[in-house]
Amino acid sequence: METAVQELVYQLVALIVSGVVGMVGLYAKAYIKNKMEKMDYEFENSKVERLLDNAVHYAEAWGKTRAREYSNSVTGSDKMSVAVEYINKVDKDVITKYGNELELMLDRKVTQVLNK
Repeated sequence: METAVQELVYQLVALIVSGVVGMVGLYAKAYIKNKMEKMDYEFENSKVERLLDNAVHYAEAWGKTRAREYSNSVTGSDKMSVAVEYINKVDKDVITKYGNELELMLDRKVTQVLNK
């Protein structure tokens, strides 16, 4: 009889231990799942932040490139016309006084100012 009681106690203890191990396993699984979701969320946030940062830098570089391209696409004669218009607005007598020589004077000044 002692062996039957011992066997019953052993089975009962095994059942309780397996229940406790099962509960610990469920808690561990829930904890790991929660931790993974949090890590995924943080990873996604950092990924989006990096993407936004890169997009801003790309847009800045793109804008600077376009500004340079636009500046280079403006022909020298267009720039010369703008310079002459400026001179005309500031002092009309200079245009009448120097006439055709004005463009040569502007070319010399461009070389002097931009090739320092």
